[in-house]
Amino acid sequence: MRITCPKCNFEQDVPDEKIPSQAQKATCPRCKQKFQFREVEEKDGFILEEESAQAAGAESGDKSASASRKEEAEDKNLWATLEDMGDSEQTSGKPGKEEESSASPWEDLQQYGFFPGFFETVKRIMLAPSAFFSRMLPGGLGMPLGFFLLVSVIQMLATFMWNMIGIFPVTAQHSAPGMGIGMMGAGSVMILILYPIMMAAWIFVAAGITHIFLLAFQAGRAGFEGTFRATAYGSAPMLLGVLPVLGPFIGAVWSLVVTVIGYKFIHGTSFTRVILALITPVLLLALMAALMMSPR
Repeated sequence: MRITCPKCNFEQDVPDEKIPSQAQKATCPRCKQKFQFREVEEKDGFILEEESAQAAGAESGDKSASASRKEEAEDKNLWATLEDMGDSEQTSGKPGKEEESSASPWEDLQQYGFFPGFFETVKRIMLAPSAFFSRMLPGGLGMPLGFFLLVSVIQMLATFMWNMIGIFPVTAQHSAPGMGIGMMGAGSVMILILYPIMMAAWIFVAAGITHIFLLAFQAGRAGFEGTFRATAYGSAPMLLGVLPVLGPFIGAVWSLVVTVIGYKFIHGTSFTRVILALITPVLLLALMAALMMSPR
């Protein structure tokens, strides 16, 4: 059964066999809206299947207690529970505290700490992107922007170091396509101030253009915020750029794959729509370049 939130349009396919026969309500894991996703005929004394084991050992005859259990079971966050089960299957298969915590530890630094929260977020994005982005809730632009800038600065500092010892060419590549710059002789002001400013401007422009094309293919349901968050967190694999030679290339490819997955799950759309939205501007630029270069 496909369940769709009427508030934010988040969608999820839930196997029919995992839905208790009398369950009617669900709570959206993204916006927390509670809604009725179907109507079923209730039976006297009914208790949801997931509550039946506890009810079997309880004393019968207390009608008020039974009615209370019934109401509590019907209001149970069925959809979010199934969402957690999906994360468990894609990661370790063992439910625990990590699954109950924030999808992005980076946005819960009070619990995780700065560097543990950062690297735990990087690990989740790189190893289980579907689980990470499917559980992501709205949370603003500030923390994702900070995450992206930290990844960018770490990568650029590593590139600068490799340049200084002569391993990389002077014009090393990094996470912003088309913005490769030689860092030989660049001062700390460039690295610590100007570079983050350029990268901040770049991600807003890149996310804005991407979102326009996602909307054109009806794949931008979570708004610009959703596109921005997927773009920012999708940069996590670019940390592989700290490795010489092949690190930047592998990180760029991995980052592209993770970002596509992020768009798909955050906007609740299909991979086909996302890929079309990403390919179209490239094709348009190639067409414009061909027209400009063609003889008149």
